[in-house]
Amino acid sequence: MVYEPVLFGPGFWGPIVATAALLLIAAVTWLILICGRRITKAQPSDQKMQTYACGEVLEAEEVHADSEQFFSPIRRVFKPFYRYVRPGHTGILSTYLFWVVVGLIIILVAIAVVLG
Repeated sequence: MVYEPVLFGPGFWGPIVATAALLLIAAVTWLILICGRRITKAQPSDQKMQTYACGEVLEAEEVHADSEQFFSPIRRVFKPFYRYVRPGHTGILSTYLFWVVVGLIIILVAIAVVLG
């Protein structure tokens, strides 16, 4: 199969040229990243590793965000829904992936219905 460029007015689109350009840009970016890491070695000091808190020194336990408090509003809103879903949580990854795909299909169907 021979690919020919598609012309849209004064512009030009060639998938092979675009792919080659993206690969070239990725290679140049990778080289810049590697060279930059060789030139400047990471030298973290104790001061750089501390969390800025307006001059106060904080311990790691004080900085750590409590996930229970972070997700509690979401749990409160969806509590009636969780009552029905929680028995299905088996901890098996393939089951979780199945429900993610089912949820995605439901969302796509809902969008299709709304958009007509």
